[in-house]
Amino acid sequence: MDERERMEKSGDGVSSDDGGKRADSGSAAGEAGEMRLERISYSRKDRLGEQNPSSVFDRTGQGLIRLLGRIPLINRLPLDRMNPRAVSVVTLALVIVLAGSLTAFAFMGEPETTAAVQPTPQETESSPEEPPEPAMLILQHEEKKWEMDLRSIGYDGEDIATVDQTKLMKWLKEIKEEVDEPAKDARMERWGAPIQPSKEGKRMDLEEIEESWLPHLSDYINEPQEIPFIAEKPRVTEKDLRAVNQRRIGRYTTYFDASNVNRTTNIRLSADAINNLVLNPGESFSFNRVVGQRTPERGYKPAAVIVRGEYSEGIGGGICQTSSTLYNSVDAAGLRVTVRYSHSKEVTYVPAGRDATVSWGGPDFRFVNSLEKPVMIKTYVGEGFITVSIYTTPDAKVVQRSVPPAPKMKAKQVQVDPDKPSNETPANGSDQAGDTGNSTGSGGDASGNTGGNQAGGDQSGNQDGGQGAPGGDSGTGSP
Repeated sequence: MDERERMEKSGDGVSSDDGGKRADSGSAAGEAGEMRLERISYSRKDRLGEQNPSSVFDRTGQGLIRLLGRIPLINRLPLDRMNPRAVSVVTLALVIVLAGSLTAFAFMGEPETTAAVQPTPQETESSPEEPPEPAMLILQHEEKKWEMDLRSIGYDGEDIATVDQTKLMKWLKEIKEEVDEPAKDARMERWGAPIQPSKEGKRMDLEEIEESWLPHLSDYINEPQEIPFIAEKPRVTEKDLRAVNQRRIGRYTTYFDASNVNRTTNIRLSADAINNLVLNPGESFSFNRVVGQRTPERGYKPAAVIVRGEYSEGIGGGICQTSSTLYNSVDAAGLRVTVRYSHSKEVTYVPAGRDATVSWGGPDFRFVNSLEKPVMIKTYVGEGFITVSIYTTPDAKVVQRSVPPAPKMKAKQVQVDPDKPSNETPANGSDQAGDTGNSTGSGGDASGNTGGNQAGGDQSGNQDGGQGAPGGDSGTGSP
């Protein structure tokens, strides 16, 4: 019930007895109440927006107020007292402030992030630097690889002269030892035996690396490089061995008493042991190693009679004549004698100082094939003589020597105990650069080999003995 109705009812309740005064008073009160109701009505319409809004701000404000009225708790507030236009203005201001704050934050955030990522100068100085990129020298051959970081031997990444050349060459030589494949010479133990074929070799070309690679080493860094090789030809081929018997370069003959059966047997056995033996370039010959131990089981006879001045092992008399004949043939061929012992007393089957005594477990005779081609030893034992010849290939480069011939007279012989070595002991002596003797002998040869009682060769070559007679023999049918 509104105010007007209440007032009318209160007017109706006034008794008629009150008279005109009360009626006038009621009329005035009614007019005042009506005016008050009109003011209240207009105020409520303004607050609730029943009238048409006059602008966009009013409409926006009304919408915001209605929106707030739907939110729990907030709808309990006196929203009807809010001015729609004021609400719109406040809301717009808040939106502008919020947008400006977000924009400022966005622009201010990027530099802060960048500054956080970039280290300060102090941090840059204290942080460790990244290791430099390796500078690898990589060599490869077939399926193997060898690598070296040049920085580990001083390379600064720019100037190749900073590389330690000594360490680099040491590394390269170690690789060379691993990859080199020496050539294999053809081999034939004795003339007529099967030939083991030769094989070509190869060796790492260090000169190519030093001259072509090292000055421009930076061009080869971190790229695998094939190892350069030089083919290595064998010194001895199958053709050489098939022709080793075609050129005789040394020959010597000594004589003995053919009636001395035991001595003749021993000379023949020892001569057969060295016959047809082939030596490749650089190979060494040892008489004791090739002939072996002289024993009855191998057919050697006791030496009851020996040549005067000759040493005997007790069994095997005559062996020293074979080794002495071989020595003179080797010397005539220009080969290098490395070990030779002479008797302490003069023997008569060779010129003085031209003997080479041997015994098992004692003195030995050795020489080296100093030619660039193979050589072959050829022996022949006839009736009362032994001839030893040295052969090689037709194209071998040889510097022959002249040696004095052996005497053809019958050697003086003496009786000895066949079970004991003779007392004609050999002198200790060996030579490495040419046999020599003293100047008291009867003759010498062009190489500095001189006659006389030799107590052991020296390495200087005493040439006072004079020029000797040419070597050779007149043994019929000997090679």
